[in-house]
Amino acid sequence: MTQQRTLPTQLLPANLGNIFRKYEKWIEVYQNFRDKNSAHGDFFKSPKRIEIIFPLKEHPVHGITGLHVIERYDDHGYVREYQYMWKVIVPKIGVQLNHISSWGNEPHNAPGTNPKFITDTEPHHHHHVPGDRSQRKENWDVHTLEQAFEFIIPFLELGDPYPVSNS
Repeated sequence: MTQQRTLPTQLLPANLGNIFRKYEKWIEVYQNFRDKNSAHGDFFKSPKRIEIIFPLKEHPVHGITGLHVIERYDDHGYVREYQYMWKVIVPKIGVQLNHISSWGNEPHNAPGTNPKFITDTEPHHHHHVPGDRSQRKENWDVHTLEQAFEFIIPFLELGDPYPVSNS
């Protein structure tokens, strides 16, 4: 019998100190990357929201990429909404073209939504097609910043391109 998969109901905010320590060998400084939200700059953090970009070691296919993080918090300090976006950060090439992969839980099930965009894990979803953020599918496994790093690291280690059909 197959075990029923469950989705998280309460998520804790990213612990940036732990993230920096655990993933420091994957985070890089680039002279030609001066984004205001860079992990090496004055990124935005408040009790209600954080926005930060972790520049990553250069990928042999995708080039200079980063993990762009946005978390919004509820009144109790839990993550209400998250977006973890692996994207090309140098050169700046626009939202669609810079997209490699991303995960989020902003709702996409408003009345009238095209059924091909509604997922079984709504609102958790995975934008899985490089260069096309409009497509999404189920997201059972990446709901935290640490999980996003763990998903991306094998691509950085092996130098493999992110495939369109990856989960």
